[in-house]
Amino acid sequence: MTENDVYEPTPAEKRLLDVLLDVENVGKTVKELCNLAEISRNKYYESMKKEEFVELVNGISMSLIKGKASAVLNATFKYALEEKGHQDRKMILTMAGLYTDKQQTEISGQLKMDKLGSILSQLGDEDE
Repeated sequence: MTENDVYEPTPAEKRLLDVLLDVENVGKTVKELCNLAEISRNKYYESMKKEEFVELVNGISMSLIKGKASAVLNATFKYALEEKGHQDRKMILTMAGLYTDKQQTEISGQLKMDKLGSILSQLGDEDE
């Protein structure tokens, strides 16, 4: 297949593609997916071994996700930043690098002036 060729799935693969792209089927077993697509498990695994078919499924899936991404991000920003917050949305924004919780850093400790004075006097002795 060349770069300009478009993979044309078989009729069975088209049915499987429809089933795989339906959000109602997320999390279903291979057996359930095959029953919905009216194909055998062998046909499922045969199709999923084809690089072209997998690229087709992934490409269409990403297009569908990108088509909804702006609405999801807008809703995520709106509700994640409310007072009660929505941790699931904050997590998604954080993972995407679009949100970071405000952090306050507090430094505590002591500076031992006697050691500093000793070091400074040694440096002064070396200059002479």
